[in-house]
Amino acid sequence: VDDMQEANPAVFELLADIAAGKDALITYSPDTVVQGFRGARPDLVAELPQLLAPAGGTFLERPLWTAHRHTPAVADAWLAVAGRISRRAGGQSARRLEQPHRPAQPEGPAQPGEEHPVEVAPGGTVEAHLLPSPVHELRYVAQRILEAQLNDGRELGDIAVIVRNGGQLSQLQRYLAGQGIPVRIPVAESAVRDEVAVRPLLDAYAVALDPAVLGPEAAVALLTSRIGGATAIELRRLRQSLRREELLGGGGRTSDVLLVEALLEPGALATLGIEGHSARRIARMIHCGREAAQAPGGNAETVLWALWNSTGLASRWTEAALAGGAAGARADRDLDAMMALFHTAERFVDQLPGSGPEQFLEYLLSQELPMDTLAARAQLEDAVELMTPASAAGREWPVVIVPGLQEGVWPNTRLRGELLGSTLFADAVEHGVEYALQLDPLSRLREIRYDELRSFSTAVSRAQQVLICTAVSSEDEQPSSFLDYVAPLGPDRDRRGFTPVERPLTLRALVAELRQYAQLDAGTPEALEATAVLGALAAAEPPVPGAHPATWWGLAPLSTEEPVVPAGGTVYVSPSKVETVQKSPLDWFVQAAGGEAATDFARSLGTLVHAIAQDLPDASGSEYLAELVRRWPALGMKDNWEGKLDFQRAETMVRKLAQYVLVMRSEGRSLVGVEQDFEVKLPD
Repeated sequence: VDDMQEANPAVFELLADIAAGKDALITYSPDTVVQGFRGARPDLVAELPQLLAPAGGTFLERPLWTAHRHTPAVADAWLAVAGRISRRAGGQSARRLEQPHRPAQPEGPAQPGEEHPVEVAPGGTVEAHLLPSPVHELRYVAQRILEAQLNDGRELGDIAVIVRNGGQLSQLQRYLAGQGIPVRIPVAESAVRDEVAVRPLLDAYAVALDPAVLGPEAAVALLTSRIGGATAIELRRLRQSLRREELLGGGGRTSDVLLVEALLEPGALATLGIEGHSARRIARMIHCGREAAQAPGGNAETVLWALWNSTGLASRWTEAALAGGAAGARADRDLDAMMALFHTAERFVDQLPGSGPEQFLEYLLSQELPMDTLAARAQLEDAVELMTPASAAGREWPVVIVPGLQEGVWPNTRLRGELLGSTLFADAVEHGVEYALQLDPLSRLREIRYDELRSFSTAVSRAQQVLICTAVSSEDEQPSSFLDYVAPLGPDRDRRGFTPVERPLTLRALVAELRQYAQLDAGTPEALEATAVLGALAAAEPPVPGAHPATWWGLAPLSTEEPVVPAGGTVYVSPSKVETVQKSPLDWFVQAAGGEAATDFARSLGTLVHAIAQDLPDASGSEYLAELVRRWPALGMKDNWEGKLDFQRAETMVRKLAQYVLVMRSEGRSLVGVEQDFEVKLPD
C-alpha cells in the first residue's frame, strides 16, 4: 500500500482486516498530504504497529532517506517547508534526505541581473519572485515557460504549474492558451458531465425526458450555453420579440413563461428573425430528443445522437479545431468531450442492455466520483501540465512553477464547516465528544495551517531540478509566508523587490511591440526598423496575424459619414437621460443604440414600483400591497429565503409610497397628471 498518509480511519480499519495474517508492505510520508479535505489522517500511521501486528508480530520500519528525485537545492527547500509542520508520532524519520552519489545535475537558468533566484545548495535552483499585480504574475509564468522551452531547450512536458485551487487553474489555462502555450489538465480535474459543451446537452436530454423540468432559469442557461450561443443582447431581443407578439395577440404573460413555451413548441419561433436563431436550435434539439426518447427501443445512445445531430455544430467545431488558435483549442476540447460522452453512453448500453434513457441520466449525474472523465484524447503534443496538488501527487517534473502564493489563498486558514458544525461533528465521531468540545478555534486554525503546509510541501516535492514560486504584493494582495520558507531572504536584505517582467517570447507580443515602435516619429531608426520587420512578417506565408496595417484598429475608414439624426429628425429624451447626456454624450449614444448593461434586480424592482405608482397614483397602502403581490411573479424571483427578503424590501418601498400619498393629501395637494409627455422644439 503506497501513500498511507492519505488514508482516512476507515481505510486503516480495512487494511487491518485484509492484512491480518499476511505480509504487508506499506509506505508513507506524513508531511506530504493532499487529501486532508477528504478526511486523511496522517497521524494514524503511528498506530500501524498495533493494527498490523496486534499480537506481538514482527513489524519492521525502514526509513527511506536517499533523495532520488531532488537536487540538493530542492531537497533543502522541501525540508524547510516540512520543518514547519507539527511532527507526529510515526514521522520521526521522515525529515532526513541524503543525496546519492551521482553526477551533478545541470543548474537551472539564472535571470540576467536578477536578485531573487536563490541557490540553496549546489545543484538545482529554487527561486522566489514577487510581482506587482496578478496580471504581471500570469505574464511572468508564461515568460518562464517560454524561456525554458526556447532558451534552455526543455520540452514543455518537462514543466508543471501547480496551483492551490480550481479557480486559479482555470485562469492560468485561459491565459496560457491565449499566449499560444499548449496546456494539459489531468483527467481527474475534469469530469465529462461538467464540461461546458456537455452540460447543456445533458440539460436538453433531461428536458426531452421530462419537459416539466424546463423552467425560466434552465431555458436561459440552455440559450446562453456553448451549444445555444446566444449573447445577452440576443436574449434580450428574443424576450422583447416574444413579449411584443404576446401583447399584439391580447395576452399578458411574462417573457419567462413565453421563453419556456417557445422552446417546447418550435412553431412559436417561426415568425422571429435573427434573434430567434439560438432559440430555434435549442427547440429543435428538444423536439428531436423527445421523438427519440418516445421511439420504440430508444436508449441513451439514440437520444444523445438525436440531440447532438440536430444542433448542426459538428462541422463548425471541426473547422474551428482544424484552424487552430485559442478558438480551435476550445473547439477541439469540446469535440473530445462529446466523444467521451458518447463512449460513456455506449459502455452503459453494452453493460445494461434494455436500460432506458432515464437510467443513463441518473447514472451520470449521481456519481460522487468522476468515473467517466474527459480522457487525454488528442493530447499527444508537447504541453505544459496544469494541476492542483491532489493531481500532482506521485509525479515529478524537472521544472515546477508554483504561482498564487497569497495569504488567504495558500494558506487558506479559514475555519471549515462552521455554519453547520460539520467539523465539530466529525471530531466528536473520531475522537469523542469531550475531545471535540475542548478544541478551541485557535487549535483548529493551527491544524488547518498544518494541512495547508502538507499540501504545499507536496507541490514543492514534485520538482527535480528547478522550483519557481511566485506571489503578488499590492494594496489588495499580500504574499504568503510560504514564499519565504522555500527561498528565505539573505541576511543583508530586509525585503524582496519586484521581479521585472519581460515581453513574452511569442509572435503576437513581438508584433505588438513592433507596432508600438512603428508609430513613433517616422524618421527614427527604431520606427524604420520596426516597419521593415512588420513588412517582412506581413509578407510571410502564411502572414503573421496583426502585422499588416489593414488589420489594425483605428485605420479603417468610417462606415458612414451620415449624421446620427437625420436633418429635421426628432431626438427623444427622458429626464433620467439628461444627466447622462451632460456627463458623457458618448455613453448616452451607446445606450440609445442598445448598448445598455444587463438589468439587475435593483433596477427591475425600481421599474416595478414605478409602474405600480404610475398605474395607481391615488391608491391606499393595502391596494399597493395587493398590486405588488399580483405583479411580483413578473420578476421571476425564486421562492426561497432570499426571494422573501427581496419581497420584504419591495413591500417597504410601496408602504413608503402610500405614506407619501397620504402626506400629499394632508397638505392639500391634488394629482394633476401622471407621466405627462411634453416636447420642446430647439432652434437648428
